[in-house]
Amino acid sequence: MLARLRICIFCCIFAADMKRKSILLIWVLAVILVPMSAKAQATAEKESKFSWSASATMTSNYIWRGLYCGGPSLQLDATVDYAGFYANMWWNVGATDWTFSAFNPEVDLQIGFSRWGLNINYLYCYYFDTYPDGTPSRFFDFKNHPRGGGGTTGEWRVSYRVSDKIPLSCLVALRTFGRDGYWENGALKRAYSTYIELGYDFALGQDWQLDARVGVTPAKSLYTGFEGDFAVTLVGLKLHKTWAIGSKVEGLKPVVKAFAHVMLQPWQVTKDNLIRPIAEAGDQKLNLALGCSVAFGN
Repeated sequence: MLARLRICIFCCIFAADMKRKSILLIWVLAVILVPMSAKAQATAEKESKFSWSASATMTSNYIWRGLYCGGPSLQLDATVDYAGFYANMWWNVGATDWTFSAFNPEVDLQIGFSRWGLNINYLYCYYFDTYPDGTPSRFFDFKNHPRGGGGTTGEWRVSYRVSDKIPLSCLVALRTFGRDGYWENGALKRAYSTYIELGYDFALGQDWQLDARVGVTPAKSLYTGFEGDFAVTLVGLKLHKTWAIGSKVEGLKPVVKAFAHVMLQPWQVTKDNLIRPIAEAGDQKLNLALGCSVAFGN
């Protein structure tokens, strides 16, 4: 009987000891695993703040803000973003027109911040061009140049889009350096060319969308050849269809898009300059671009 009592006491002590050890083990694991879990969560949140995207576009014409900028072109784009702060590089390689008499490569660099529908960025453009004396344009050239002189430009851009439910947007762009000059009374002056654009996106269903844009310049600017004052410089429509095939390629989320883009520059439009011969496409007021693109991102 005494032996059995001793065994019971030993078992109770052992059980109590095991309970203390178990509690101690739980605490030790908690001390180790909780910070690890918090660190893993912080890492996941940090990774979720980082994103990237890239795209390649083939277009029949390079048209921009109502202006004809080139013929058939390949355009590449890459962006990295961290918590709304982003950097972007855009390349254009194409012909000046459909005669393929020359080519007009271009590189655009921009940094900015985008959140809550607001996008603020600075854009730096380099055109592989030449100065009037025939020498190649310098990459870092911040001087004021007239049209055809110098191959760099820079501008501030601020845009705002209300929401997906109200897809109304506004863009204001101000050129600050580069070829933005015009001659007046023998002196080269800077225009600080300003462009203002209003847009609305119409969802048509089945991944079809129609984007409508109207652009104006409030004063003498590059958009009017540095002539006149206030002018409507763009009435544009862009119809595009999107195919998302992200489920087929894990992690890349590829998207294919086909588009048709029509731009009219109403300023000083006449029946003679509405449509011009191919070799004079730069003076044409009504332009069409057909193309397709493929985009990737996380």
